[in-house]
Formats: sequence, C-alpha cells, structure tokens
Amino acid sequence: MFPKHRLNAEGIKMEIQLQELLERIHSEGIENAKQQAEEIIQKAHSEAAEIVARARRDAEEMQSEALKRIDAMEAASRESLLQASRDTMIALRQSVQRFLDSAIRADVKKAFDEKMAAQVIPEVLKILSSGQSGDFEVLLPPEQFEKIDSSLSARLAKELSRGVSFKPYDAIDAGFRVALSGSSVQYDFSAESIAQMLSVRVNKLLSQYLKEAAGSLD
Repeated sequence: MFPKHRLNAEGIKMEIQLQELLERIHSEGIENAKQQAEEIIQKAHSEAAEIVARARRDAEEMQSEALKRIDAMEAASRESLLQASRDTMIALRQSVQRFLDSAIRADVKKAFDEKMAAQVIPEVLKILSSGQSGDFEVLLPPEQFEKIDSSLSARLAKELSRGVSFKPYDAIDAGFRVALSGSSVQYDFSAESIAQMLSVRVNKLLSQYLKEAAGSLD
C-alpha cells in the first residue's frame, strides 16, 4: 500500500510543478505580449508622428510652391496689363500725333495765302537784312507768285536798299523760302517746315501729358 501512496504524492507534486510552469509560461507570455504590444504601439506612434510630420512638411512645401506660382502668375498678369497699357498709350499717342500733324499742316497751309505772305515776307526780310549782305530771292509757290502784288518786290528793295526779287518755286505748296543771291543758303518758311516745328512742340506737350496720364495708372 505504501508504494502506491508514494506514487500519488509524486504525481501531485509533478502536477503542481507542471501547473506552476504553465502559469509562469502564461505569465511570461503575457508580459512578452504586453512588451511586444507596447513596442508595436510605440513604433506605430513614432511612424505615425513621422508620417504626420512628413505630411505637414509636404503640405507646407506644396503651399509655398502654390504661393510662389500664384505670385508669379500675378506678377505676369500685372506685367501683361502694364504692357497692354503702355501699348495702348503708344498707339493713342501715335494716333493723336498723326491727327495733330495733319491738322497743323492743313491750318498752316490754309493760313499761308498771298495776303499772309505779303504781311510776313517784309518782316522776315527786315530781320534777315540786319545780319546778311546780298540780294534776296523770295521763292513762292507758282499759284501764290501769280497772285502776289507785283509792286511788293520794288517797295521792299527800296526799303532795304538791296535787290529783292520774287520767283516761282514748284517744290513749295504753301509759304515761302528766302535765298541769298550767289549763295546756296536758304531760309525755309514753307508751310511744311513751319508745320514740322509746330508739330514738334505740340508732340512734346502731348508726350508729357500722356506720360503723366500713364503714371497715374500705376
């Protein structure tokens, strides 16, 4: 009977040891599992933080790049508008200049009839005679030459104490030129020449006005 009782005690002891071993394995397994879970969670948190940081950096870079593109587009649009404004002002100036040049030429040509010539020529010759020697030749458009008072040249010659002659000149359509006999020097008082001088003055004023107007648009 005794040996049987001994075997039962040993079996119980072994069973207890086995149970303890199982519990320890279970406990260690739980601890390992917890530790692994914590490591996995920490790694996940770290990776998530890195992903968030990377996404934030990418978003900031994309936003910065988008702002740069927007700024570039705005600058290009602004420059295009300014260039269009400049082109418009240039076209306007050229159009107005052509109109004014045409109007000035027409007015000067209309003003330079034979009556105006008879008034202006004596004044011009008096001024020129103070610093020039030699006879004067007054070159007139053929049409005006036919209409001007034929006695005017004689009166001027007497007043200026030098020869004064009128001659037709096909190259002039209005106004006159004064030449010195025996010289290539000519003083141009044709309508074309006077219109050009007036146009230069008017165009300078026009350019200044348009420049100020363009400046007010900036």
